[in-house]
Amino acid sequence: MRISRMCLFVDDFNPPDPVVVRRVASAAAAAGISLGCSPFCAPPLPGLEGFPPEACDAGLILGGDGTILRGFGRFMEAGIPAFGVNTGHLGYLASAEMDDVEPSLLRLASGECVVERLPAVHVTMPDGSGHSAVNDMSLNRSPRGGMLHLEVRTHDETIARMAGDGLVVSTPLGSTAYALSAGGPVLDPGIPALLMVALCPHQLSLRPIVFSAGTTLEIGVRQTRGEDPVVCIDGRPAGGLGQGERAVVRYREGCCPVIRLSPGDGFYARLSRKFGWGARG
Repeated sequence: MRISRMCLFVDDFNPPDPVVVRRVASAAAAAGISLGCSPFCAPPLPGLEGFPPEACDAGLILGGDGTILRGFGRFMEAGIPAFGVNTGHLGYLASAEMDDVEPSLLRLASGECVVERLPAVHVTMPDGSGHSAVNDMSLNRSPRGGMLHLEVRTHDETIARMAGDGLVVSTPLGSTAYALSAGGPVLDPGIPALLMVALCPHQLSLRPIVFSAGTTLEIGVRQTRGEDPVVCIDGRPAGGLGQGERAVVRYREGCCPVIRLSPGDGFYARLSRKFGWGARG
């Protein structure tokens, strides 16, 4: 696909340097791409025209992994693919680095790119509201709450009862994020699966587990003290889960369209370059 019109997303609370935004705007103009500001953030440059997402070929996200993840969610809801440019630290989710922004935008304009459709974790809360996460959902103990006693079920079968700080359920992409920090394995993104990792479990028997894509998980709070635990969607609070309540978690295929340069780095090349995986000491 050839990209000719993009809308920009940045973090309002930690926006990129105006010099960086001007460089990106100049690179887009040189590539023949019309660049405007999305309605999801304040204009990072004076005079930058607002573009509605539905009138654009793609969204352009400037930032680190946190900003790119939020941008993925915004553009997923808007129904257009997103292209992330790393201006942060790790940049694992980015499709390009800031140092390469000029040739990268030229390649987008000439059609040297493909759309990769990422799966999502879909969470249904007790009130019926639904939320989709590209990386993961987590159920976390409140700072003013005590140890959580949770039960995880699928269909009519109990998978686990646990006590601890909570748990995280991730997509294969999200297996390199919170789940990895909690001791989970890295999943190949071609595997349609959900990964569940307990957070600080007060037991020796509960290890990370991988579920097939067709598994529906019911996560219930059996007992807690103090404030209710919080359900987070890609790190952002979505609501509390009280004692006796359950959240339903499902795998959703192909929810989030992301633009990758073609040819470009594959999964294992990114894993090695960003995390040092497989590098000999």
